[in-house]
Amino acid sequence: METKKPLEPIPPMRRGSNSYKPEDIRRWGVERFMNEIAPKEPLEIPDLGFSAEENQRMDELLKQEHENSANGL
Repeated sequence: METKKPLEPIPPMRRGSNSYKPEDIRRWGVERFMNEIAPKEPLEIPDLGFSAEENQRMDELLKQEHENSANGL
């Protein structure tokens, strides 16, 4: 009879680090990693205090950047 070894715990992200090592994620298993670490709810973006005009200008800039990247610029 084969016994399963206990799962290695996924440690919290280290202070000053903003990512996990790919080899660690592979060792733990991507699906398990995402189930344990990924947020369960959508990220809520706070109101940053931009005016409607500023938001419109940022949307235009993002649209231009998207079009430029699609055209290989």
